[in-house]
Amino acid sequence: MKTYFKQLFIYDKWATQHILDKFDKQFPQNPRIYELLSHMLSAQRIWLDRCMDLPQSVEIFKERFPEELKNDLENYHLEWTEFIDQLQDDDLDTVVKYKNLKGQNYEDKLSDIITQVINHGTHHRGAILVLMKEEGLMLPTLDYIYFIRS
Repeated sequence: MKTYFKQLFIYDKWATQHILDKFDKQFPQNPRIYELLSHMLSAQRIWLDRCMDLPQSVEIFKERFPEELKNDLENYHLEWTEFIDQLQDDDLDTVVKYKNLKGQNYEDKLSDIITQVINHGTHHRGAILVLMKEEGLMLPTLDYIYFIRS
């Protein structure tokens, strides 16, 4: 399972990087695109903080400029893959206790949290593609199977 989750994080980074690469050629006008990208990355970091039992290190709606998005994408990907690397397969069943952003207590299995992080990114990239299409921007192909084949 560790290998599978690492593969999903590699895909996650690849897909987000494909969106950011499009912006080098066609700069989007809708600020919501950058807000969603920033939110995606903040959520990744917040979930990692929870998994590592660390205090929350970023705000969920932190504003990032394009270069910051690229840097955080790289750094968070690296931190997640390093975190997964140090796990044993049994660790994926570990229950992580944390407080959500409203201060409510929760307990979830690590494997479910990792799945949440990946699905959250996929969800928001879909919304970003809709906003890009509305602007007439060229859309990247982000399907997982396309990633695997490339």
